[in-house]
Amino acid sequence: MILLCGAEKGGVGKSTIAVNMAAMAAQKGRDVLLVDADKQLSSSMWAALRKGLNEDTLPKVTTVQLTGKNLHQEVKALVPKFQDIVIDAGGRDSVELRAALLIADRLLVPVRPSQFDLWSLSKIDDLVNEAKVINPDLSAFVVLNFGSTHPGVKEAEEAREFIESEFPAMTLTKTVLSERIAFRRASGAGKSVPEFDGATHAAHEVRQLYKEIFS
Repeated sequence: MILLCGAEKGGVGKSTIAVNMAAMAAQKGRDVLLVDADKQLSSSMWAALRKGLNEDTLPKVTTVQLTGKNLHQEVKALVPKFQDIVIDAGGRDSVELRAALLIADRLLVPVRPSQFDLWSLSKIDDLVNEAKVINPDLSAFVVLNFGSTHPGVKEAEEAREFIESEFPAMTLTKTVLSERIAFRRASGAGKSVPEFDGATHAAHEVRQLYKEIFS
């Protein structure tokens, strides 16, 4: 499967989710390629940290940097070599994002549960509809990221209602990723959250999201 993690708005945790999904697939015994198509190279830095660990216990995640309007053609050439490909595209309307939409099986869009971020989905919705002319099998998912862990905060529920009413063609995941320090610590260590500390609430959220997207 080709999973594209992309967004029109930056700072939504796209790269963190991409590396966690890639690592989770590798943990399942899959041959995984992580494509860093974001010029900030966050996924590549994570991969470099991971390689430096030199731990035999960590499953291999092959990582390459690909950019430009021919991204989809380059990825297509790599499909026979891997079981799963995760593409980390830039947090903006870029040529890489548009090209990746032409070949992805699934798009995963992280958004913060705030109105400003939710409004940004309109642009992504337009891009998905354009891409489906060439890639009709593309499925789009939205995951709420940086959700509050306080039970009294209802932002996630409000965001869910907005997305389901305004963007019916996009599937909102049941999983909500909360704002937890484990995500930052794991990324800084070159690991996925379950590899860093599998007993945390954050690790449970990552496993649930992987199950939703890859099932």
